[in-house]
Amino acid sequence: MKKYLLFVLFGFIILPVMAQDRIVLLRDTTRLGISMAALEKSYPPAFARVAGEQGLFARQGRMFLDTINTRQQQFFTFIEKNKKRLPVLGIMIQTQEFIRPDGIYDRVFCEFSGRELTDEQEVQLLQLVAEWYGQHPFPIKTKTGFRWSSMTTLGSVPQKRTVRRGSGIISTLEAAEQTTRPDTVTMLAFNQLELKAVPEIVYRFPKLEELDLSKNNLHELPARLTADIPTLKRLSALYNSIPDDSVFITRNKHLLSLNLQGNKLTRIPASVRQNRRLESLWMGNNKLSDIDIKALRRLRRLTDLNLYNAGLSQLPKTMGRLKHVKVLDLYYNKLTELPRQLGRMKRLEQLAVAHNDLKEMPVSLAKLRRLQVLFAHHNRISQLPSEFQRLQHLRVLDLGYNWITVAPNVLGSIPNLEELDLNNNNLQEFPTVLLSIKGLKKVYMGSNPLFGREAMTSPYASQIKQLEANNTQVTY
Repeated sequence: MKKYLLFVLFGFIILPVMAQDRIVLLRDTTRLGISMAALEKSYPPAFARVAGEQGLFARQGRMFLDTINTRQQQFFTFIEKNKKRLPVLGIMIQTQEFIRPDGIYDRVFCEFSGRELTDEQEVQLLQLVAEWYGQHPFPIKTKTGFRWSSMTTLGSVPQKRTVRRGSGIISTLEAAEQTTRPDTVTMLAFNQLELKAVPEIVYRFPKLEELDLSKNNLHELPARLTADIPTLKRLSALYNSIPDDSVFITRNKHLLSLNLQGNKLTRIPASVRQNRRLESLWMGNNKLSDIDIKALRRLRRLTDLNLYNAGLSQLPKTMGRLKHVKVLDLYYNKLTELPRQLGRMKRLEQLAVAHNDLKEMPVSLAKLRRLQVLFAHHNRISQLPSEFQRLQHLRVLDLGYNWITVAPNVLGSIPNLEELDLNNNNLQEFPTVLLSIKGLKKVYMGSNPLFGREAMTSPYASQIKQLEANNTQVTY
């Protein structure tokens, strides 16, 4: 008790000290004699909303948003590394930051929400946040400085177990042992049971079609799963601790879907090729050093390949040999270019290359005549090849968070385009090409220098009304 009282007293002493260090609670501004109005007058907003103001985004374009996104990831990593120092998990923090021209934080005002906090807990959180801002000055130098607001969560709360229920589903080991009708069971949902090995009980069910072993602590996928369960169609080992050379699969013609996301794999296991009728393979959230196409070429029925956040900096030219794949997910990798051979994936219907470092789309993608959906947001793309007019079936095109200053003219030549996202680009003039897209149903243009919420009072109001008259939903 004495130790706790001393800490609380220390907390009341340290708060003013932290105020001197410029990291304070928003509610304390009056007590500390800080004028928010004066600060806002001295520091222009990063995004100009008032006529005559030049926000940082207008001056430095995409570099600013890229820096913000990178810092948010760095902050998340910092918090995760210091998770044990958080008194409570899942607290929402909203900050108002005032950054000097040299990148040093003049003031940061914090608000915590989501849970009731004691004074002691607030002190602990402020100390941690102050460390972050002290160690990470803003990397872009400016003439006047600027202000910026953000919101994030401090520490992820452990997820409660998701229990699957329904006819033919068993979700616990106890129920699996006690059932007198194993012949009626088609799914075992053994997710989040802290399993270190596949339990023997799974081999009891003669009509088992789906086995969910996700979010356990497995270190091996045994060969018995495919050898001794001939009815098994779907197998998930999502988020375990399975390393290379620990995925054992026997030759079979029954497994259709395999999920190995979030393990400790650096390559696609060679044994995957034993699943001769595999349709869906998910390998995301691993740290793959390369993609061995040899392990996939024999999978002639593979239509869905997920390589989400797989640490890839390049794709092999042999990707084009996966001629049966319809859905390819490459979100959150480190790709700077796409191989032209991607255009040989003739059956591709959905391509996701968002959250990479692409500067352009290869002309060869125009050969993907069946392509219906293209997600390319969060890259550095400024234009599109004119050959994209050949994409006869493209319905959805997401180019948000890129470096587009002038809308590509080819957009008006994509015959069946229905949904277009140009959010968070650097559009300087109204994209009149949109008026020529006859079937356009939705277009997103928010967070561009062109206009903000005042769009309908801007010089472009008539073009927006013309789009809406053509039954196009316009979001700005």
